[in-house]
Amino acid sequence: MIVASTVLLWAVLGWGVLLTGRAVVTARALRTARGAPVPAPGAGAPHVALLIPALREQDLLSEVVGAVARLDYPRELLHVVVVTTEREERDRRGHLAELPDLERRLLAASDDRAAAAQLSGVVPSSRAREVAARVRSATDPARVLRDEIAATPTTRDVAEKLLPEVAAQRPGTALHHVHYDESSGAKSSQLVYAVEQLGHLLPRDADPARTYIGVYDADSQPDRTTLRHLAHKTDRAERAGHTPPTLIQQLPLQLRRPHAARTGLADLTLRAHAVADLRRRMGVEAHRLRARARLRALRLPDGLRTVLDPVVYGIGAGLFVRHDMLVSIGMYEEPVDDLLIGYKLSSAGESAVVLPVHNLVDRYARVGALAKAYSLVALGSVVGCLRLLRDPALRAYGRRNTVTLVKEGLDTVWWFLGPPCVIAAVVVLSVQGAHRQLLVWAVAAGAYMVLHALISMGHAARFLESHEGAHERAEPLGGGSPALLLPLFLLQPVLHWLGPLRLAAARALGPLARRPLAMGKTER
Repeated sequence: MIVASTVLLWAVLGWGVLLTGRAVVTARALRTARGAPVPAPGAGAPHVALLIPALREQDLLSEVVGAVARLDYPRELLHVVVVTTEREERDRRGHLAELPDLERRLLAASDDRAAAAQLSGVVPSSRAREVAARVRSATDPARVLRDEIAATPTTRDVAEKLLPEVAAQRPGTALHHVHYDESSGAKSSQLVYAVEQLGHLLPRDADPARTYIGVYDADSQPDRTTLRHLAHKTDRAERAGHTPPTLIQQLPLQLRRPHAARTGLADLTLRAHAVADLRRRMGVEAHRLRARARLRALRLPDGLRTVLDPVVYGIGAGLFVRHDMLVSIGMYEEPVDDLLIGYKLSSAGESAVVLPVHNLVDRYARVGALAKAYSLVALGSVVGCLRLLRDPALRAYGRRNTVTLVKEGLDTVWWFLGPPCVIAAVVVLSVQGAHRQLLVWAVAAGAYMVLHALISMGHAARFLESHEGAHERAEPLGGGSPALLLPLFLLQPVLHWLGPLRLAAARALGPLARRPLAMGKTER
């Protein structure tokens, strides 16, 4: 048991070192590609339809619409589609129906800041504290609360007013607003509805085989040169005699401060998480995309390439998929709109590339919101593996589908069971008196975490510096005592495990719970 536990701990540490090494190499390669001249999109550049699904995004909608409207791309090839949903109106009616309970929780809160947390999803987070203070100080709290909710415009109202204003500022930009009129379904359903409307929105010359459907969330601030790089990727593939890439991924930088962020240790922990997340972005997601592209260029035997091809993930905000292939694989699916797209395209052996520029997005404002997001991804991983196992259309891909299933199945199992295994190994070494082995490993792991933190902080600073776009609310590491972030990197494995832990708890305790555990969109 001592030998097995020691080997396990060193294997986990070795894997972390490998990821950091990959992150360094990948970040350097992307920096080189970002610095190379990129020609202006020519006559053969693809059409791009950018979908912006919006749910309770009154504060942020103007930011993202303005950002995508300013993208450096021919106006006739860029089509922006804001997708609102009836679910928001349904939820508002529900809040009004539960007004007495909401009023009671606001008045029972210890202070205005705590009361503001009770308004998550009811009013925009930037106004929550102000509204909470007015309600708590009012002589008729119920009336004031009802008036505040009723006076808050919906995202649909904001979109109807905003888009004509942006169109006047950016003549020639195709801006569309569609409203998903079903009150059920989450983000995936909104996106599917929007894709189904594209036949009426896109021009006749928008060939699906040369049109990309991209997705940006409301907190997205993509680099201004994003679509120039996308067109460059498609042009390079065609000049090499290949079809345009099926999937083009832009990676997010979670380095903006959200409106709902608070001060304190929890907030600093989430800042550290946003920086530490760059290791996964570079060492796993971007690395896999680059490795997949390199393997295709080598023209290996099909069987060997099937085994070596890494499985790529779809990352929603910044995910571009060719229109014809998106429709053929069944588009976006619940519960996660993006992850299964990567699984399905990997199973089909389709090409995928990564862009060298990033999408600046909000980090998480609360630990609970982070756990909620990770639990949704964990659920998507399980559902995706089951889909690979059972779906006849995917099983028809034979070995490719089997290899994808095995790789992602093992990855998902390790995400759920890895932390308990590491804890068990530490306990075994402690109980068996192998203190020297445990101490040596702990010192090495601590030194690695410091190195990992310094490298990640360096990546964050360079990525922010090179981002061509809006920097409002960006969190440069020069402020807020960056040295305090270092020890908080030790908590990152625990934060990463919150998702599977929360999902497992929801499934185990679900029948006993008063209400189902929320698995949907993180509130802003």
